[in-house]
Amino acid sequence: MFSASVLRKLAPSEEMFAQSQTFFGGTVHMSGPVDVGAMSLAFDTLLQGHPVLAGRLETRPDGLHHIVVDDFLHPGIWVEGADGPSSNERLDQAAALANLRVKLSDGGADVTLYTHHCLTDGQHHVALLTELLSFYTEAVCTGGVEPVVAQPAPEPLEVVLENRGIRKQSRSGFERLMEAMFAYELPPSGRNAAGGNPAVPTLVPSASCRLTERETRTVVAFSRDHRLSLNSVVAAAVLLAEWQVRDTPHIPIPYLYPVDLRHLLTPPVDATASTNPLGVATYLAKIKRGTELAELAADVVETFRADLSEGLIQQSLLHFTLQYAGSPPGLPEVVMATDGGSVPPMPTPPNVTADGLETELHTASAAGVDLYATLTFADRLQIMHHSHSPRPEKTIEVIHALLSAASSENHWISE
Repeated sequence: MFSASVLRKLAPSEEMFAQSQTFFGGTVHMSGPVDVGAMSLAFDTLLQGHPVLAGRLETRPDGLHHIVVDDFLHPGIWVEGADGPSSNERLDQAAALANLRVKLSDGGADVTLYTHHCLTDGQHHVALLTELLSFYTEAVCTGGVEPVVAQPAPEPLEVVLENRGIRKQSRSGFERLMEAMFAYELPPSGRNAAGGNPAVPTLVPSASCRLTERETRTVVAFSRDHRLSLNSVVAAAVLLAEWQVRDTPHIPIPYLYPVDLRHLLTPPVDATASTNPLGVATYLAKIKRGTELAELAADVVETFRADLSEGLIQQSLLHFTLQYAGSPPGLPEVVMATDGGSVPPMPTPPNVTADGLETELHTASAAGVDLYATLTFADRLQIMHHSHSPRPEKTIEVIHALLSAASSENHWISE
């Protein structure tokens, strides 16, 4: 028998993802020859540099979880042919907290790194994916990888905040949404039980759109011209699309979105030094006919800045419960969105290019997931809708149209 050592128990901000068995997946579409042996070596090196990734979760007698490490070898990477079966069903938090799938094709490969959400948020995951491809590039170009120094396990949000003197306040920020609770006659949300009752992590259905480089440039110019962030413009497009598809113009839309605290805290937090160093921002979208994209985006920004200056966002996650149960009863269905920002180019060998980046979400939660995720990669803005609701592409089509209209309106700026 091999002995297992308890690394540490999960903090509340991490436990919620253990309860739902939630994994991230980040897929890089690579064109050119991909060496499976070198990729396996790169993954081994990543696990050596971040040993916690080779750990697993174990359920404690109280039903909560801790991270354990043992002397068992990691089960290894999954290699598939272009027409081979999917290996996603093998995601198991009791076996491994990170996995790698390489799906080969004639012209290249899709490389997917999976990490458990209790350990990583989006920025953390992208940093690990970048490290992996850096090790891969080194292995291909030199025949090996230099030894790496093992990094300590990342700290939970609670420790990060405590070390910086940030305490739980009387308000969470969720109070802003209370005026819409039980204020309207609403049918029971179909989303809250849409996840079914899976025993293992299951891929959440998704739809996406990817703007062209020219469309992306002009949306960025539109944002700059109106002194707005790109994130706020996309948020406004998401909310306007939800408003149109819902076709209930008199009902406001609750909006929640995570805020990366890494560079908002003093001292700042390195990309892989914390598991989920996030705050949650809230906004209640009161849209009416004639509400314009820039107008709505400006109000989102103003609300965000006010909450940030009060320190509300920084401590917001300290108020949330261990389990995600969907939209609270009596509240209009909540829109959730996360922004991955602009992802730098991925390192690749000279004869290989990274053409695209997509995200996946796998969960065993019975509550239906409905999440928008945006990122910019290779100079192209991409919006993904991970949702158990019917036809997640409905709002994606409207979002694309709204952003394309903004591009057309601002087209002259890029000429």
